[in-house]
Amino acid sequence: MRIFRRRKGGQPVGGTFVVGRAWKDVALDAAVEAVEEGYLNAGVVLLGETHRDPELRSLRLDALSRAAVGRSQGIAEMLDGAPDRADILLWLGRTVVDEAWVIRGGSFADTVDDDRFKMFFATLSGAYEPLMEAARLRPADPVPWESMIWFAMGMQFDRVEQDVIWEELTARSLTLFSAYWARLQSLSVKWGGSHEEMFAHARTAVSLAPEGHPLTAMLALAHLEHLLAEERRLVAENRMMAYVKFGMKYFSEQIVGELKEAERRWTAHAEQHPRDIEAHHLFGAIFMRDAVTHDLAAWHLGRVGNRVGRSAPWSYMGDPAEEFAAALRKLRLPLPVADGV
Repeated sequence: MRIFRRRKGGQPVGGTFVVGRAWKDVALDAAVEAVEEGYLNAGVVLLGETHRDPELRSLRLDALSRAAVGRSQGIAEMLDGAPDRADILLWLGRTVVDEAWVIRGGSFADTVDDDRFKMFFATLSGAYEPLMEAARLRPADPVPWESMIWFAMGMQFDRVEQDVIWEELTARSLTLFSAYWARLQSLSVKWGGSHEEMFAHARTAVSLAPEGHPLTAMLALAHLEHLLAEERRLVAENRMMAYVKFGMKYFSEQIVGELKEAERRWTAHAEQHPRDIEAHHLFGAIFMRDAVTHDLAAWHLGRVGNRVGRSAPWSYMGDPAEEFAAALRKLRLPLPVADGV
């Protein structure tokens, strides 16, 4: 049985969107395509360029690991005689994490059968040693600890153990975008946390973000998670009228004001950042949910070109490309016809 089916993450959907590549990194586009074809050296070269830039390192690791799903054994074989084992170990560990999550699937736990869970845990356990060795070899690097957040979530570490990992990460970086995203997931209701913990984390991210940094988009992500969780609960309880009222009354003056302030902290002094497109999607999606902020939604979604991520926000609603296209039509924005990043 083929567990990992090769897929071309960067193929345009309907001739319009490139799904799974929410970045402006031409070199990363080329490396992802090479890795998907089995040319793994391209990934090592690109990771080797990121030792002084954790934000770029985390983005490239995420993309290259997804591209390498099903090829972790090939990455492991590159360790023999490698002059810099840390990059390969990091890539190996994160790829094993991603392979495990592919086995599990993205559904809620109550929809995953026992056999799949057993395979998930068995696969995921293989990520621990390479990630810890990568952290030991580059002790100042926060990126192995970001991958450990996803590992710990999957292995069902308790909160104390997860907090230790977070402390290790923040001792190395206080503003790593993708790490705050991972931590927010671990604090969400669907992973055993609470709305209160999740929003406290998101507001901490906003307060720590330097002016011009897209980390403030964590507040938008927290609201999207809250909406998803509560709407799912109301549907499960067959409370459809409450579902409709919840969405209509959600965006109070206080919520909208806080979101606008977080957005301004980034956009008023924005500097180029590897996660810009993802942040624009998050703010665009949350502002689109409120009729009075469609102008802000249009401003953000008009700046992403034809790049769409595979995860939040659009995957929360359905197929990412289809949902993004629907959002553009609702906002009366033209569909992109070329790679406009």
